Amino acid sequence: DQAGQTVKDQYKLVVLGGARVGKTAIVHQFLYDEFPVDYFATFHTGEYELNGASLTLDIVDTSGSYPFPAMRRLAISTADAFVLVYAIDDSDSFEEARCIHDQIVELRSAQAPVVVVGNKCDLSARRRVRREVAETMISIDWEHGFVEASAKDNVNILSIFKELLVQAKIPYELNTAAVNKRRRSLPVYPTSPSIKDKTLLKRNSCAVS
Repeated sequence: DQAGQTVKDQYKLVVLGGARVGKTAIVHQFLYDEFPVDYFATFHTGEYELNGASLTLDIVDTSGSYPFPAMRRLAISTADAFVLVYAIDDSDSFEEARCIHDQIVELRSAQAPVVVVGNKCDLSARRRVRREVAETMISIDWEHGFVEASAKDNVNILSIFKELLVQAKIPYELNTAAVNKRRRSLPVYPTSPSIKDKTLLKRNSCAVS
């Protein structure tokens, strides 16, 4: 960002990762304080009042509606910051996270704001990805944020998004007051997946060549 650039009050966050790693659950615990039992809209908006200033977070959950590489590339190309999720009990999901990270670097840069989340820390007895290995690679090699969390038990969920604001140099702090406000968030497109996808593409049509 250039010096003196006006600070935005709306940011687009994209949640990426393999299947069944808990992407939707993380988003719903953050926004609605609940663990989802069904699949919901892919696009959510959280609005916050922080120290008299308004902050809007548009959160794109890539679960379900991003089966095609072009959709993922579009999401990566238009995001302000990324949450990249793997499951600590699934080594394949960690490898997939590495591949997605490579794509983020390819489409954006190695300096793109990213927080990598090792989800399902409540399943530590079934761990297949060592924390030390993941943290070293993510924090030192990639220089990104790293959080282990449990969407099921709502452990460290707020820490994910607080760290993401730090990584993205967004000058807001998600404090207790903000947490109380976030329950007002609602899905933007509570319609069928096909309609949601078309609406999302239309919303980002300026990025489609």
